[in-house]
Amino acid sequence: MKLNNNVSGIVVKDTVNCTETLKNNKIIKNIETVPITTVPLPTGATYRAMFGIKDFQKKESLEIPDFTRKTADEYVRNNPVMKHISRREIDKFVDVLCSKTEEAANAKMHLDLIKSGDISGKTALNYWKDGRMNENVVKDMRMISNARKSNQNIADVYVPKMKTPEQGVASREIGDVFEVDGTKNIYVKTDKNEAKQLKIDKEMFIKLFPPATRFTTQQQDIGDCYLVSTLGSLMNNPKARFALYDAFEQDGDNVSVKFKNGFGTYKYENAKLPDDRVKDYGIDGSTGIKLLEDAYGLDSVNKADTMFRKIMNEKIAQKEQEVQNTDGSDKAKAEKILNGMKQRLNEYIDAKNDSSRKIVVCRDDNKFNIYYEEDKYGLKFKDLKDDPDNRNYEYKSEADFYRGALGGYEFEVFQRLGFGGFRQLNLKYDKSKAEKLIECSDFNSNYIMTGGTKSSWFGMESEIDADKGLYSFHAYTLEPKKENNELKISCTNPWNTTYKTDISYKTFLKNYDSISIVDVNSYGKNLPLEEQPVKYGKHGSITGLNKFDTPVIWYMK
Repeated sequence: MKLNNNVSGIVVKDTVNCTETLKNNKIIKNIETVPITTVPLPTGATYRAMFGIKDFQKKESLEIPDFTRKTADEYVRNNPVMKHISRREIDKFVDVLCSKTEEAANAKMHLDLIKSGDISGKTALNYWKDGRMNENVVKDMRMISNARKSNQNIADVYVPKMKTPEQGVASREIGDVFEVDGTKNIYVKTDKNEAKQLKIDKEMFIKLFPPATRFTTQQQDIGDCYLVSTLGSLMNNPKARFALYDAFEQDGDNVSVKFKNGFGTYKYENAKLPDDRVKDYGIDGSTGIKLLEDAYGLDSVNKADTMFRKIMNEKIAQKEQEVQNTDGSDKAKAEKILNGMKQRLNEYIDAKNDSSRKIVVCRDDNKFNIYYEEDKYGLKFKDLKDDPDNRNYEYKSEADFYRGALGGYEFEVFQRLGFGGFRQLNLKYDKSKAEKLIECSDFNSNYIMTGGTKSSWFGMESEIDADKGLYSFHAYTLEPKKENNELKISCTNPWNTTYKTDISYKTFLKNYDSISIVDVNSYGKNLPLEEQPVKYGKHGSITGLNKFDTPVIWYMK
């Protein structure tokens, strides 16, 4: 449901018309006859006061803790967090607790909620020396802490009940959820005057996305930093958050995941991962993010299979046309290649139908895009254990292989999830264009930015600045900010999205080679994946020019 952007009150003609309108959840903007009166819409604060909803979203004055180094060290060591953190992280907590700053209050609250079991101790990993807590994590932790202090049910504060969708829109912030009297599935406020209903109820939502934990994700051993950073960036942006929630549909105790531009639907019994998943290859964090990561791998298997068959049939059709239009020796050569193509496709279909085999489409990475390898007979495929990108048979499932073997690019995750407006900029060529874009005053409200650091000489992640969580050949969630009129970039490492660090724009340009920028308002407005500029994951740059020299740019529609 959507409220009119310019309405400050409901125009009332008479009592009958007023009642009719409210039942249909619509606000009348224009009435041809002269109205008797105008009833102003209550403000969000008025709604909260009317219905007894305490405003935990509002920033409150914090009690700054008064620790000495000795008492701070004892406070950390007497906390269950000790099962998870290193000496470096202990020292970081002690330094922060003794700082007598707002971050000290956040750190204490973090430890207290770990002790009470509200969040996992793993959320304290990789607390970079120059790091600070994610604002969304802080907001949720304060909500939990304040609800406990006032003896309120955390679930009811997190997902409050409203009498009407209009009340929820007026009283909640963008990205917040609420339930409505008489309806099973909950709503999320998606814009200033708009809310959309999800396909899950309150209990399922809290199971999938518990407060605070929904923002605290830790990437594991599989090489999908591009995916984890993209999911984290969407969760952190209030307008974009709906895209993640919208992927879920509840069926009793079970839940299914389907991406807007995906290649299948993936059902999870009791809304949890199956026991056969490799634990070290799945992220730590909320159940919802875990299922999205897992479903993305399964969807990548279906995508590769769909595209192999589609591309091969297209190539066969083109070659058949060539055979008809040629003669002599050229015709014989074309027929030989055509027969080879048909044989390749039949061999692939037979292999896929053999339950004893695990088949993958061969791929490579040209630093612009991951593309499908091919020879004169079309696309190539191999058994999973024989693919050269699966060294030592590290990946035992096709889903893990596609998700992690070559890594990936954020733009494809955005595409798969249903976003149509995006750009990818190569910072070697587009520094001025990038700076112009990210200095827009409303950038963080309407756009999401992710980026990749430059590769080390041996193509692996290596330390650049450990105090800031900065490593080479790695993907990050990025947020531009102005501080004392200086442009800085906040970087969130997917190894733990609980924290972020700030770097200067100069340091950013020195260490990053590309960024992806996505218009959060473009969700659901894009073309099917096969019609996107990156059509099939083809070899070479999107512009069709020299793949080593040109920037890759997709323009927002």
